Amino acid sequence: MLFAIDISSSMLTPRPSPDPKKHSDESPASAALKCAYHLMQQRIISNPHDMIGVLLYGTQSSKFYDENEDDRGDLSYPHCYLYTDLDVPSAQEVKQLRSLASPAEADDDVQKVLEPSKEPVSMANMLFCANQVFTSKAPNFSSRRLFVVTDNDNPHADNKGMRSAATVRARDLYDLGVNIELFPISQPDHEFDTSKFYDVGY
Repeated sequence: MLFAIDISSSMLTPRPSPDPKKHSDESPASAALKCAYHLMQQRIISNPHDMIGVLLYGTQSSKFYDENEDDRGDLSYPHCYLYTDLDVPSAQEVKQLRSLASPAEADDDVQKVLEPSKEPVSMANMLFCANQVFTSKAPNFSSRRLFVVTDNDNPHADNKGMRSAATVRARDLYDLGVNIELFPISQPDHEFDTSKFYDVGY
C-alpha cells in the first residue's frame, strides 16, 4: 500500500483534535503521517511481508528514486516527494517516518521536506508518480492500494485539461489493479465535497 499525503498550507495548519482526550492541536498532515507510521509498526509485526510506502505531494522539494533537487530541470514528478519507497519497512524507515510525523521535534532537514509548494501540484503528475512506484516495486501483487489523504476537494477547479489528465491517470491505476481510496478531510469552514472532483476521476 502507498500513502499519498497532501502537503499544502492548509494540511499543515494545526486544528483542534476531534478527540476530547487530546488537548493539543494537530495538523491533518501530521495526523496522516502518524497513521502511516502506526500502520507500519503494526504490519511489521502482524504482516511482516507487507510493503508500505509514503509519497508526499504538493511539497516544494521533489524526490523520486535517483532524482533530487539538484536535477530540477529534469525532474519527472515536480512537487512529489517519495519519502518512503514501497517496500517492506525497515526499522530506520519507521524511525524516519515517526520523526516526520512530529515536525516540532524534528531537525531542519526533516522540516524542509514538509515545506509546501508555492505553485499548485498536478494531480495527474502525482497519480502517474504513484503508478510508476507500483509498476516498479509491486508489478505482480494481487492487492495494491493507494490512500489519498487531502483536504482539497477541487484541486483543478479552473483547468479542464488538468482535470481530464488526472482522470486518465486514475483510470490507468485502476487498469493496473490499484484501488484508490480517498481519505477526505474537511476544513474548519468547508465540508469536503467529493462531487466536485473525486467522484468523477476516482
